[in-house]
Amino acid sequence: MKKRTFVSLGLLLPALVLIPGLITNISGEPKKAGFVKWSELRNFTSKWLSHKDPKDGSYSSSDFDHNYNVDFVDFALWAKYWQTNKGYTIAYDPYDGVDWYGWYRALAQHHDHMGRLSLDRIKGYDQAGYNVIVPFDYAGKKSGGTDYCDYRLWPVYKYLSGFNSDQEVLATLNNIKLFVPSMEEIGCHHITSPFLTTYIELWEPDYCGTRQPWHYETSQQCIDLINQYGGMAIIAHPTENVNYYLNLQNYKGIEIVNAHYYRLWLLGQSQFDYNEHFQAVWDDLLTYKNTKIWGFAVNDWWGPWRNSDEAFIDSGKILVMVPSYNMADYRNSLEKGCLFAIHDRGAGRQNKGKYPIISAIIVSNHSITIYTDGQVDWIANGQRVAQGSSIDLTEYPPETGFKYVRAEISNAYGTIFTQPWTLTPIP
Repeated sequence: MKKRTFVSLGLLLPALVLIPGLITNISGEPKKAGFVKWSELRNFTSKWLSHKDPKDGSYSSSDFDHNYNVDFVDFALWAKYWQTNKGYTIAYDPYDGVDWYGWYRALAQHHDHMGRLSLDRIKGYDQAGYNVIVPFDYAGKKSGGTDYCDYRLWPVYKYLSGFNSDQEVLATLNNIKLFVPSMEEIGCHHITSPFLTTYIELWEPDYCGTRQPWHYETSQQCIDLINQYGGMAIIAHPTENVNYYLNLQNYKGIEIVNAHYYRLWLLGQSQFDYNEHFQAVWDDLLTYKNTKIWGFAVNDWWGPWRNSDEAFIDSGKILVMVPSYNMADYRNSLEKGCLFAIHDRGAGRQNKGKYPIISAIIVSNHSITIYTDGQVDWIANGQRVAQGSSIDLTEYPPETGFKYVRAEISNAYGTIFTQPWTLTPIP
């Protein structure tokens, strides 16, 4: 995925503009084409003071006053930056408390249209290795006719024949351990509603003259009803300008990968990949609204029950870290952001599930290390700021204004998106 690369020096400490050698010097240290790496700066000044290899040209980048002589005035100006403890500390870790070698990695699907439910379609997800699915379709708009449900597809067994409970249905499956109620509320902007069991609907006076408590007229009222009746509001395919979502309140997540829009792009039916737009909206929301808006990946019509080897089939899914397969633990993990969004771009069933594996994530006060077999890119405020399995947040001055950092782990078959870690400047 393309990202905006952060190259502006305007956010660095003002004094750094006096040190062109810091960026352009090619023979000495530090040499970095972006942010100052404070550990390099400390090593550089230590090398200078100990007079090691004085003819290597590195001193030229320390001449603050341009007198062609490195002196204690220069050193004092350097020390101003590295003697003080600078950077960020991690204020919120969505994966705090995870037992990486004991908890389950629940493969889940939260937005994929299953029609009016059939056991064969459910078994399609089971055979693809899913552990959690939602009984899902459009709902809540009478003017849409029979295309939209005027009821919840819950519990599951009531819409299948030959079963007396959901547990009986689950007993016939190999991988699926949990059903979660949800529908796509389509009266205004589309919003999915995991955990909601109460039917809600757009109020259309021509179809219902008297407004009922479960009616809404705006997207915000829809979100409020989902929350009021015990659900969790997730913004579906955010195609609007970010300002639309900045003005909405109290939703918990947003879709950042949607297989339907990925398909439109791959087939040339869209001029650009909307998933890039979705991720840009997510980054703007994290930067300007709330660092605890979780990113979801979904199939949206193109699940594993489709007989096709195209890369967009079954390409959006989430992986939720849970200590057990029960509704309370599963919801708790979703609420706190203990999940990953997956863009599974493998073409053909034989290549699905080959996206990178995250074995563990270790978080300290100032650093994050991801143990994985993929390439790691670190994103802060929508900018790619680092690569590699670890990031040291003391290397970034508070003047950058970072609100969060998240990671994208990729290989030839797909990308895993972590949820964001909230940052706060070190006092």
